[in-house]
Amino acid sequence: MSIDIADNGSGPTKATTSRHYRRGVIGIMLLLMITIGYVDRMTMSISGPVIAKEFGLSPLTMGLLFSAFFWGYAAMMVPGGWFIDRFGKNVLLPVAVFGWTLVSIATGFMTSVAGLFGVRILLGVGEAPAYPTGNLVIREWVPLKERGVFTSLMQTGSLLGPGLATAPAAYVVSTYGWRAAFVILSSLGFVWLMGWLLLYRSPEKARWLTEDERDFIVATREQPTVLGQATPVRMSIPTLLAQRSMLGIMAANGAQTYAAYFLLTWLPSYLVSSDRHFDLAHSGNLTSAMYLFATVATILLGRLADRWLSLSDERAKRGERRIVVAVLMIASMVALAIAPWVVNQYLLVLTIGIALTVIMVSIALTFALLNDLIVDETSAGRTFSLMSFCGQVIGLLAPIVTGWIVGLGAGFTVVFIATAALLALGTLIVWVLPTRQLQP
Repeated sequence: MSIDIADNGSGPTKATTSRHYRRGVIGIMLLLMITIGYVDRMTMSISGPVIAKEFGLSPLTMGLLFSAFFWGYAAMMVPGGWFIDRFGKNVLLPVAVFGWTLVSIATGFMTSVAGLFGVRILLGVGEAPAYPTGNLVIREWVPLKERGVFTSLMQTGSLLGPGLATAPAAYVVSTYGWRAAFVILSSLGFVWLMGWLLLYRSPEKARWLTEDERDFIVATREQPTVLGQATPVRMSIPTLLAQRSMLGIMAANGAQTYAAYFLLTWLPSYLVSSDRHFDLAHSGNLTSAMYLFATVATILLGRLADRWLSLSDERAKRGERRIVVAVLMIASMVALAIAPWVVNQYLLVLTIGIALTVIMVSIALTFALLNDLIVDETSAGRTFSLMSFCGQVIGLLAPIVTGWIVGLGAGFTVVFIATAALLALGTLIVWVLPTRQLQP
């Protein structure tokens, strides 16, 4: 075993290194969880043109249908945080995955627009605990200096899901119909659930860990201490909302999520619109290429961000991770602003792939930034849920506003520019506000 032990007269210290990396299994499982969740979301986006034709839906109505998922998602965020703090991630996460998988499969059996709206709202309710519980698992399992790459790995699921699902979903929709696509792709959730129930335990109880890695994880994950204060103050929702760091993180995540959800819901329709003139199958292939490019780039960029920052405990608690978040948001703003003028399809894949990459890494590092600033462990669930709630409330506007603008005949160029402007505002806020820990 590779364990550093020092004896200063008061006994040995805990492990500070480990030659094993079995904790990566937890990172892969979180990646797959988010991947499957986004497969279930993306199937509606791919099926959108076919569903619109079958039910005679306008662009605005399709925008509302695309956004219905986020209504349930946002509505469940704050109460979901309370449930996480009350019952724990170990219970809530598997229950949530089981529930949302059933609902997603049920989408394929809906015969009315009202039914489609209903199941999409319920799917949002089911997926709401995914990110808050996933970040709590990272807090439990991951050393401070690896937090960025693990959070980026989990966030990569939001790219890998669309990247893997778009082309197959487009094929299934074109060949067998949109209903078959929901039933086939959504069933993956049950496979993941069986693996999670077999693998997941806390590091202290996971028998598949080596002793040196167990000691390393426990010794190097951040402890609930606060600069200049011995005992953390318990954080209620009003107390969190009274702090500039929380407000800055919420606003930044809102801008990031708006951009991500615009691309997630409307990108396939944009590619088949009069702006681009691709057919559905080609649109699916291009969308998959964009998301798969972003998947690889996101993992690499998350790792580079951790290495570049090399955060100490004190620097993390001062919110210095926000610097990288701001730089990434500027890059996403530029990529989205120029995308409508990119003519070559390969350059378009590269441009939107870059935009997706930096948006998703900025979201991941904003979650990691919040993790850095949390002190009160008993309210961690509601803290993550509050951030996600704000992101979803702003993000759910993206498909609606996009549908409204397109319905007015303004075209997608206006949408891209407006999204870039919102990212610019979020960049300014995250640079200025999150500079201290979440304590009064």
